Amino acid sequence: MMTNQTIDVPQLPSVESSSFQKHPKRFLNKKLIAKTLLFIPLLATVVVPFFAVEEEPWIWKVALVLWLVLLLLTIFMAYKEYFVRGYVLREHDITYRKGWLFHHQTTVPFNRIQHTEINHGPIDRMFTLCELEIFTAGGSSSDLSISGLDPVDAQKLKEYISSKTSTYA
Repeated sequence: MMTNQTIDVPQLPSVESSSFQKHPKRFLNKKLIAKTLLFIPLLATVVVPFFAVEEEPWIWKVALVLWLVLLLLTIFMAYKEYFVRGYVLREHDITYRKGWLFHHQTTVPFNRIQHTEINHGPIDRMFTLCELEIFTAGGSSSDLSISGLDPVDAQKLKEYISSKTSTYA
């Protein structure tokens, strides 16, 4: 005989009540420096040419102010977003959240994980950071990427996830 019990949604445990692990502070530094460096070519290609416009000297000032406002807004958003990022390991899954304006939260159950990878880009190596990618069956790209991890923590996470996935196999 099959049963189908009713579940009271308010009684379900909330992932939000879990304690999310934060990224190291050097991840914030990396993000702020990367965002600032992104705006240098924009300054050179968009704002600097307006200096040559002699008949309308105010144009370069407006372009410079717009560039500065965009830079400050981008840095502010990267700063605010840092404090939202985090991951939590639970008994049967891992959850990662990010995004300040646009919230994004991904939960991957351990029984769906195929394999994990740790990647170190050149900028990540400068800041002693890495990225943990988690792959589930059926896809060629990662289903969950946690960037900005300390390499020791990433290795521990990878080993923990591998041990959990082996129990489901």
